[in-house]
Amino acid sequence: MQSSTGESAPTLPARGGRGAPWVVVQERPAGFARLAPIAFWGTVALVALVAARSLVAPDEQAPQVLPAPGPTVAGYPEDGARAVAVRAARAYLTWDEAKPADRARELSALLAAGVDPQLGWDGRGAQAVGLVVPGPVTVGKAGRARVRVDAEITSGAVRWVAVDVPVVVGGGGRLVVSGPPALLGVPEGAAIAPDPATRATDLPFSAATRAAVADFFKAWATGGAAQAAAPGAAVPALPAGVELRAVQAWEAAGGTGADRWGTARVVWGIGGGEITQEYRVALTRVESARAGRWQVAGITGDDLS
Repeated sequence: MQSSTGESAPTLPARGGRGAPWVVVQERPAGFARLAPIAFWGTVALVALVAARSLVAPDEQAPQVLPAPGPTVAGYPEDGARAVAVRAARAYLTWDEAKPADRARELSALLAAGVDPQLGWDGRGAQAVGLVVPGPVTVGKAGRARVRVDAEITSGAVRWVAVDVPVVVGGGGRLVVSGPPALLGVPEGAAIAPDPATRATDLPFSAATRAAVADFFKAWATGGAAQAAAPGAAVPALPAGVELRAVQAWEAAGGTGADRWGTARVVWGIGGGEITQEYRVALTRVESARAGRWQVAGITGDDLS
């Protein structure tokens, strides 16, 4: 069979015959073959142009990550804040109209730049500060915090007051006072405490170990606690001038084993008077080749139970 050009067309195997299956492939126009490479390289150039623009001029609408304005609550330098607040409270509550510059000089070393060192004082009167005790730190935002400080003041009479001292983490991480403290009251009256925990007393064991406990306190008062305590026990010596007047009571808590504990009530003579105190005393059983005995292994204040 001849085509319109005069050339012989290839002979195809008949459908359904045993020859290889065949399909008719449509011939692509010549213009498509020329446009395909142009479309491919145009796409590559467009992708490159977009990437280059994102490097040179980032999207202005993208969110910017800003540094934190101050330490978080967990990382706040609370010890440093208390130290600054104690100094500031002492200087703030101390004044003398005969020497007004002394107060301003003390405060100036602690204040943020631009804060008036007078901090509201009118320049009259005189007041002294005794004991100053730091309290809790309340952390705010942007490096700010508030420190409660209790102070003993004397101006004709001795009394306690409290102040809230505002502090802030300034340049270079330095803590400074950001403004005048606020005067607060101090709670008065007896606080309501929970009922003490009840515990069983081992009366036979108390009687059996009373002499060992009394001997320890006698030795402790005279500086010989190391000899009266159990081997390896570290019991620092009492200060000079403390005398043992009596071991009023010893009650061992119920229990078993080689480590026991109980409560001792002791009367000390100090400062020309007497004071009664309670101790938590830990005992341990010490065995030797000759015999065994109970000795004091440790001593603290409240048993916290």
